[in-house]
Amino acid sequence: MKEKKSDIKMKKPEILSPAGNIEKLKFAFAYGADAVYAAGKNFSLRNFSGNFDDKGLKEAVEYTHSINKKIYITVNIFPHNRDIDGIKEHLKFLYTIKPDGIIISDLGIFAMAKKEAPGIPLHISVQSNNLNYMEVNEWYDLGAKRIVLARELSFEEIKEIREKCPQMELEVFVHGAICMSYSGRCMLSDYMTGRGANQGECAQSCRWSYELTEEKRPGEKMPVEEDERGTYIFNSKDLKTINYIQEFIKIGIDSFKIEGRMKSLHYAAVTAAVYHKASENFIKNPDGYLPDPKLDAELNNISHREYTEGFYFGKAKDIQQSFKSSDYMSDSVYMGHINAVQDNNTYKILAKNTIKIGNELEIFTPAAHSIKTTVLSIKENDGTEITHTKGEREYYIKFEMKETADTFSIIRKNADDKR
Repeated sequence: MKEKKSDIKMKKPEILSPAGNIEKLKFAFAYGADAVYAAGKNFSLRNFSGNFDDKGLKEAVEYTHSINKKIYITVNIFPHNRDIDGIKEHLKFLYTIKPDGIIISDLGIFAMAKKEAPGIPLHISVQSNNLNYMEVNEWYDLGAKRIVLARELSFEEIKEIREKCPQMELEVFVHGAICMSYSGRCMLSDYMTGRGANQGECAQSCRWSYELTEEKRPGEKMPVEEDERGTYIFNSKDLKTINYIQEFIKIGIDSFKIEGRMKSLHYAAVTAAVYHKASENFIKNPDGYLPDPKLDAELNNISHREYTEGFYFGKAKDIQQSFKSSDYMSDSVYMGHINAVQDNNTYKILAKNTIKIGNELEIFTPAAHSIKTTVLSIKENDGTEITHTKGEREYYIKFEMKETADTFSIIRKNADDKR
């Protein structure tokens, strides 16, 4: 008898969110992330994302474990000789705080981690160009628990790797910025600015505008458009796979990774909520599942560039680069978030942008639910009534609303609303 889709037991993939600091970590977890990835002040590929000092890393691990979630620490630079001693001491420290995994790119650091942080699972970073099942199985034989697959792979290639590497945990990027260079192995920033991308100091030189001069390329045309500032031929779009997550779940991908340690907590919250909700919806009803256009639209509310499906579902499906601009866009403006629930539709709000009486706003909750509301009153902490918030701090704000919101809920307004 042929097995129905609904008879096949599918596991919900881990939703793995970026955590550039402790606040983003807490928001990611509140909105449905199962795990986060973070870094110390050195030895990761996002040195400008804030990151954690040793005390902060210890606090992050302890908080994560207190709510039964997981945290992975990145040590994924491509090290030079000068980095070795520092990485060795960092690995020894990580062994004392016991994260749930260490993400590594370099074979030498992998060997060092096995010695200096024994028992902590080792994950192989996307930077290692993990493209085929032979490589994946070799890493498994060396002791790796998980591998982050290259973003240049097609879905069919990933499916074959899954079939031929049944014991290895597989992680794929599902959302966020992607690199114009092969698996992020880029020298452009180093050449242009002296800041090495593979040392965690990328200047994002690929986002700048350039002028292309070429004599000829027989039989092949490169689409180039430009405005008065030039053209952005290296400028990759952002990855978005929300309408295809069911395909990854069917073949047994273990972890859905979201890029963005340098992005806002609004970004961390929304992406976690959307990919968590979509995965949950499919697991509950695989036979009747259809991608939810509301979840897709929700991803337009966060800061992003033009979206692409990347290489996963066919190179010819869309163009990977945005030739017009490297600017971010968003359908909404992040105004603040709820720190505490009072009574009578009043909340303690940490304001990030100016909120005024009469503003028509939207509250986005950890349940991925939106509530339309209007601001009725604003008070300082001492009870003084004011007409608008003044600076990034806490206020008591009363809303006109028929539903209640929770702590961690995001306050935002339509980007077209200039009031």
